Amino acid sequence: MRAKGIKKAYVRKNVRHTHFLNVLRTQQSTTSEFCKFQSTNHVIQTVKVTKKCLDAFDDKRYILEDGVTTLVYGHKDIRCANK
Repeated sequence: MRAKGIKKAYVRKNVRHTHFLNVLRTQQSTTSEFCKFQSTNHVIQTVKVTKKCLDAFDDKRYILEDGVTTLVYGHKDIRCANK
C-alpha cells in the first residue's frame, strides 16, 4: 500500500484495501487528518494537517475503457485504443 505524503502510522491504522477499491469504483477522493511537529524559525509547534489521501485520478497514466487498466502517456497502444 502506498499513500505518498501521508504518515506511515496513519496508513497502517486507517487505510485498508477496501478503501482503495471504493475510491477506484466511485471516483471520489478521501482525506486524512493527523498531527505533526513543525519547526518555524526554531519554534517547535504541533500542527493538525489535512491532506488528500487516496485519489482515483492519475495525471501521468492513460486510463482505458475498463476503468482499471492504464498505459503510460506516449505508449504505442494508445492510438489503437482511441480508434
